[in-house]
Amino acid sequence: MEFLFGLIVLVVVVVLSVWIYIVRQGDAEFEFLVDQRTEFTLVDMTENTATFSCKVPFVNKGTQDGTIMDAYTRHLLPYEQYDGVEVNSRLELETAPRTDGYFEALIVPKTTGQAVIVTVKLTAKNGNIREALGQMVDMPIDIVYQIVARSEWYITKNRLVMKSQEIAKAAGLKRAV
Repeated sequence: MEFLFGLIVLVVVVVLSVWIYIVRQGDAEFEFLVDQRTEFTLVDMTENTATFSCKVPFVNKGTQDGTIMDAYTRHLLPYEQYDGVEVNSRLELETAPRTDGYFEALIVPKTTGQAVIVTVKLTAKNGNIREALGQMVDMPIDIVYQIVARSEWYITKNRLVMKSQEIAKAAGLKRAV
């Protein structure tokens, strides 16, 4: 009986030790550092369109490697707020640019990161992009991303704001007050 009791105590100690080891391993923890983004710059402008972009760094600040399975932008400009432009936004990995809007899964080692390029194309509904940009409002843009690591996968987001004054400055316009 003593042997059985000793064996049970040993199994409990081993299981507890393994559990503590696993818990202390931690997990991946990603963040897009929107407060460290570059200013939006003008990439291209025609009579009725303007394209802007900025770089946004991201980091895996966790204790384990993790994978970004998907990442995309979600611009938020309801027509009740401003109806002068149609918006198209996307992001791509700075080190692996793509034009098809697809984000290829990326393994990010712990405590490292890279940067994405957020591109926003504004098309004037009245055909005059300079006039439309003169009335533009601040526009939130969510960077939505799916993470797979040691824990169950999850989807989360970080929000940046494309400021109207920043866009006017990048386009060389004087803002209407």
